[in-house]
Formats: sequence, structure tokens, C-alpha cells
Amino acid sequence: MIDPRIHDESWLQRRHIERDGVRLHYVTAEPEPSGEGAGPIGTIVLVHGFPHFWFTWHRMIPLLVDAGWRVIAPDLRGMGGSDAPADVEAYTPREVVDDLFAVIDDVSPRGGAAEKVVLVGFDFGAGVVYDACHLEPDRVRAVIGMENPFVGTAGSVPPLEGSAMIAEKHFLHLHYFAQPGVAEVDLKGHERDFLARVFWALSADFHYLDVWQHPPGTRYLDALPEAPQLPWRWLSAEELDVYEKEYTRTGFAGPLQWYRAMDVSWRARKEFERQTNPVPYYFVYSEHDPDLEGFHGREPLKKLDRHHDDVRQVRSVPRAGHLMHLEATEDTHREILACLADITATIPE
Repeated sequence: MIDPRIHDESWLQRRHIERDGVRLHYVTAEPEPSGEGAGPIGTIVLVHGFPHFWFTWHRMIPLLVDAGWRVIAPDLRGMGGSDAPADVEAYTPREVVDDLFAVIDDVSPRGGAAEKVVLVGFDFGAGVVYDACHLEPDRVRAVIGMENPFVGTAGSVPPLEGSAMIAEKHFLHLHYFAQPGVAEVDLKGHERDFLARVFWALSADFHYLDVWQHPPGTRYLDALPEAPQLPWRWLSAEELDVYEKEYTRTGFAGPLQWYRAMDVSWRARKEFERQTNPVPYYFVYSEHDPDLEGFHGREPLKKLDRHHDDVRQVRSVPRAGHLMHLEATEDTHREILACLADITATIPE
């Protein structure tokens, strides 16, 4: 079920702003005043990944608003209702972080001392919020990473070059997506099938790294498992309808720029390669996340203090894969609220 408030324009506002010629879309929601003159506890910004857009947070937004938070959920450039620049240089950390704070300032304009916000990042969105902590630490009260614990910049081989070498041995989605004009053509007309297959493959109901058993040159649709008919235990047909409608409208060319810009972003992050994140850090992960298993080196949870100065809490969600906020919604919400309770109690606004 989709909370009916998600479709209520009087409760959930949909807005656009333009920054340096790029039109950005976001949604925002305010809590009901809890007393005379009382405002929100604070502002929390939810940053999605791929293949998502703001709607991936549709279950969490009402929860956070009911808990007293002002919520902002942007569509990252390239995805959803935001513009999709064709140049990969437009997806550098500086550009995307500036987008983020342009949206925040549109909701709560800076005047005197700017409000510090809580950032929550999932998938590519985790990289965005970690970049924000490096580039604009004075504007971030705390950061909550979901699934992806840090962004690696070590080594001398850019990520897409490394992916190409791995893809000579077996299928790798990073390399497949990085080739201009390939995936967007393959997936056109197959949006629903792809979304269902990739969501199922990333879940705890399948072992995602099994797609690596396919040989080089395999199409992603052929490497992914066939998904069972909806509804699933954790996803409804109505929810997938929303994803299908949006990706049928936009296509995949814009979202795939995030993969094609990985080398550009890797080089840009060299600026703070030897710096740790100074912002109070919380991490929520699922027990069966394929990113933790296959994309962050050995035992990534033991490396958190190499990347973050102030690790406050590390919390796990059982029985879920990469899409834990959909697969194990109640458990994920409980862990996020626990982080927020600690932030409210221990970190000044």
C-alpha cells in the first residue's frame, strides 16, 4: 500500500528550482505544529540512489513527518523530475552537493546562521551525503549512511578502468552501464521487467553476486533472474507501477550518467582522499547487502574509522538485502529513528 498522503499535494509539496541552468525537482513535507509556535525538530534530507527517485522514500517520509521532522527528498540530477545533463563533468561531487544545498536553501533560506541538516544517503545517495560532509561540513548536523559505508578513492586505477578489466572475466553491471548507448537501448521498452528483475536480484530473496557467473558481453536483462509475479512480500504492483511510469517517461540515459561519471568523481575526490569525514556518522546496513559483500573490500565494517572521525552508531537490519527500506520497512524505520533519537539528544542543532 502507498500512504495516501504521498499523493496529497496539500501535505507533500512538489517543487522545482533552477541552479546554473539545471532544473531540479524535489518534494518536501512539514510536520503539524506540536505546540504554540513550535516548529520541526529539525530538517532531514533523504538522498536516493539508482534505479530510484524521491519515491523510494514514500514509506519513510510520513514516518519522519509524524515524528516531528521537516523532510526534503530531492531527485538527483539525471533522475526523476530533475534535468539530466549530457556531460559527465556535470556529475562531479561539487556540482551535486551544490544541488543539494540549493534545494535545502529553497525550503529553509539561509539567514544569519544557517540551519544544520541531517543527511540520509542510500546507494549513490550515500556518496553524495559523504561528499557533502567533506565539502560543506559546517552545514551538516549528522549523516546517516545506508548500505554503502564509505566512498573509496584509494589506488591508482580509476573505477571504470578497473571495472573494464574485471568485465573481461565475467559480466559486471558497472562496465555494462558505463558504455554509452548500450544499456539505454537494451532497456527501452523493458522498463518494468528490468526494474522488477533488479529489485528482486538485489533483495535477500536472491544472491546478487550470482550475476557474475554470466560471461562477458551478457546483457544485464539476461544476467538478472526472472522476477516472480507481484505482489511480493515487500513490494506491491502499485509501487512498481510508479517506478515504471517514471522510468518509461525519462528513460535510463540520464541515470546512467552516474555510472559514466565514476572516474570523474573519483578524480575529484582525490582532493580529500586523505581526509576523514568530520561530521557525526551513523551507519545502517542490512545483513544480506550485496554492496557490502562485493564492492567495499574485505570486512568493510572494520574500516569505518578510516573514513569517518566520529562513528556514533552502527546498526543492522536482519533478513534484508540492498533495498532494506522496502524489504524490511519496519525494522529499517526503527533503526533510523534510533539514530535520530541519538542525534536529537546529543548533537546541537
